[in-house]
Amino acid sequence: AGPLYGSDADDPPFLSEAWWQIFLGVCADARELGVRLWFYDQIGFSGANLQGGLVRATPAFVGQWLESVTVEGESPLTLVCPSGGEPLGAAVTDLDTGVTRSIVLEDRQATDDGPGRRRLRLVYAARRGFDYFNPAACAALIDTVHGAYARRASGFFGDVIVGSFQDELPSLPTWSAGFLEAFRAQAGYDLRPRLGLLWDGQDAEAQRARADYHAVRASLAEAAFFKPLFDWHERHGLICGFDQQGPARSGDPIASVRTYADYLKTQRWYGAPGSDHHGDAKIHSSLAHLYDRPRTWIEAFHSSGWGGTLEETFDWLLPWLRAGATLYSPHAAYYSTRGGWWEWAPPSTCWRQPYWRHYRGFADAISRLCDLLSQGRHVCDIGVLFPTTAIQAQTSPSGPLPAARAAHDTYLALVGSMAWHDTRPGVLDRDRRDYDVLDDDSVQRATVEDGTLVIGAERFRAVVLPSCAALAAATAESLARFVEAGGLLIAVGQIPEIAVGAGPVAAVDALRGLFAQGRATLVARAEDVPAALARLHHAVDAPVPTLHRRIGERDVLFIPAAFPRATEVNPTVDWRVAAYTFDPARYARTMTVRVRGVRGAPQLWDALTGTRRNLTARQVGDTVEVVLPFDRGPAAVLVWPAPGEEEALGLATPPVETTLLQLERWQGELEPTLDNRYGDLDRPAYSGAPPVQTWRFEHWGDEGVVQSPTDLQAEYWSRAEVGFAAYGWWFGPVDPARFPGPPIAAPSGSDALGVRYFRSAEYSLSRGIDRDPIHTRSLGPKGHVPEEFLDFGLVRTGEAIHFRTAFWLPKARALHLALGAAAAKRAW
Repeated sequence: AGPLYGSDADDPPFLSEAWWQIFLGVCADARELGVRLWFYDQIGFSGANLQGGLVRATPAFVGQWLESVTVEGESPLTLVCPSGGEPLGAAVTDLDTGVTRSIVLEDRQATDDGPGRRRLRLVYAARRGFDYFNPAACAALIDTVHGAYARRASGFFGDVIVGSFQDELPSLPTWSAGFLEAFRAQAGYDLRPRLGLLWDGQDAEAQRARADYHAVRASLAEAAFFKPLFDWHERHGLICGFDQQGPARSGDPIASVRTYADYLKTQRWYGAPGSDHHGDAKIHSSLAHLYDRPRTWIEAFHSSGWGGTLEETFDWLLPWLRAGATLYSPHAAYYSTRGGWWEWAPPSTCWRQPYWRHYRGFADAISRLCDLLSQGRHVCDIGVLFPTTAIQAQTSPSGPLPAARAAHDTYLALVGSMAWHDTRPGVLDRDRRDYDVLDDDSVQRATVEDGTLVIGAERFRAVVLPSCAALAAATAESLARFVEAGGLLIAVGQIPEIAVGAGPVAAVDALRGLFAQGRATLVARAEDVPAALARLHHAVDAPVPTLHRRIGERDVLFIPAAFPRATEVNPTVDWRVAAYTFDPARYARTMTVRVRGVRGAPQLWDALTGTRRNLTARQVGDTVEVVLPFDRGPAAVLVWPAPGEEEALGLATPPVETTLLQLERWQGELEPTLDNRYGDLDRPAYSGAPPVQTWRFEHWGDEGVVQSPTDLQAEYWSRAEVGFAAYGWWFGPVDPARFPGPPIAAPSGSDALGVRYFRSAEYSLSRGIDRDPIHTRSLGPKGHVPEEFLDFGLVRTGEAIHFRTAFWLPKARALHLALGAAAAKRAW
């Protein structure tokens, strides 16, 4: 995707012979060094256009999308299918009663001359994109990429290549050539006479048609693409991680249906579900827990700026580790840059930065935590049903209906947002309650034991329904068994009204009866859920949310020292701008933690050093109280030994002794760590290059106003950018949003222009305009310095800008003056 964002295209091209030579050479080096690699499949966020090539070669692989045209009125109504569209059906809706009925198409035309105010809708299929419902098309796509890796690099599978990565898979289509037949086979009825109900209608029939429609979309894609991709990785012993399109990756219920039909059903077919730091770890770690996947991916922290330190990066990881992320992929892991110009999505914390020599300690700490927290099983009592069915039943091809928005908003109020640039803890996190996000298939295959919903290794004593007006019949049946066995079911906003999908329709009626009897609980708002959960004691009582896992018979508790972290990000700033403050004073130094169901004192396992030490604890009944010190870092891992293991563990690490020295005289020496011998940071490359480069500084001038630094005030400071200077002055209309603040006095000799004030035009001949707004979306100019150095903001038709500059030459020369601008120009 480089050229889309200001970068050069791949050279050599992806999958060319020259490219394979480089890639296989990298694999050989990795094997020698003991490095593991993941390959990127280029199917999603990419300029490779693999799907386009396949469609060009085999037109039957093109996708189809459901569209419609409408007309409203009282007189006879007529519609003709747009050119290029395949007409599928038509319906008319009485705008007074809301009743929708199907009408017959004649050739490519629909006509209705009934009485009253009506809306006529003609439904058709448009061809575009790639058909992810077509098994042959998807097999060809997988073979184009994954098959090529198997043919050319399978000798490196396992010890060098351990997996692949998929980024932002395109949206699933909304129709296909065989959709009607597939719908009849899965749903048991004909969709064609009900096509109008996908847009119009609020009754049970319309909601069931929409829910079945999206369910068929998910099933077709699951069978054609997602499961075959999973099977390929399983055959080769590899894991596939992903970061899919936003906002679906953040657990956005409406976007998850619009983009992938059923996010949890389709994304469960990955070995390491996850997202980048604009997504959500909890929905993906829940998939890992429910489907026994080994890891949860976190790809971070791109676009947070070159200044991020290892300490800050570790802080940013804390909420993701606590939410179950266990496979850390540093997004911007650069091997090199072109003279400091490769600016795609910085930072890179593992390359030649001032802290790169310390990266091993950081990486080891992350490895210890991710390894430990991926073992055993997740221990939590609460499951939140992801409202897929409720959204499907109330989402038309044109977008969500009001009931879908209610379920969407309620779910997000419960779970909040983990996005790095806009973190908003949800109700459950604020109540310090851990939870998993449940999909319908998992609830339906669950067993019920003593009022507990058992799904694989997970056990839930409470389930929360976020404004689910519609519920899958089989899900309602399973939840009814759960309530009847004593489980706690909480509905937020409303109780289910309509059963959809396969299963007994009466199951929802039975569930409604349990609410009427008071055996299940209805609350009005998400904020009321903590009170409804009060009968369910906190298994872990701490000032912050925690992560509890059980490894064999050992209880492991991960506890961050801050909630949600010690970093605050300004959410009003564009996500490409790193506007954050990090303050370690936000970390707790000690914390009292109470844990139910454990015995004896735990050990404190130090992820930063790999050591452990015994703590003291107070036992009160079935609860252990521990005063936890955060004297080694901003996160702690408490481990309770298995029964009978207490004495065997012993004291692993001697107590820490601290000595404070008072230094009366001291001096420091700046030791450079930036290594520019290869010209990675700056051009040209030469030995003895300046070891430290300061690009920004502030200075003050001694003009009789300031006598010493103690006299300094803010207004006397001037800011300078190394390499940036004022190359001229201009006046004209000013866009205040772009150029705030007062202008400067005009330079001498400007009287002929009749103005007193100018603004300086500042730029760098090697870097262009500082913070050039033209390149905000491309995250920098990528080594291509534009020649248009002058930026005047918004200039309207008929307005003029006057620019003045001067050249100092050692001797007279004959030169050419070149002016470039999207405007009429005059030079004098």
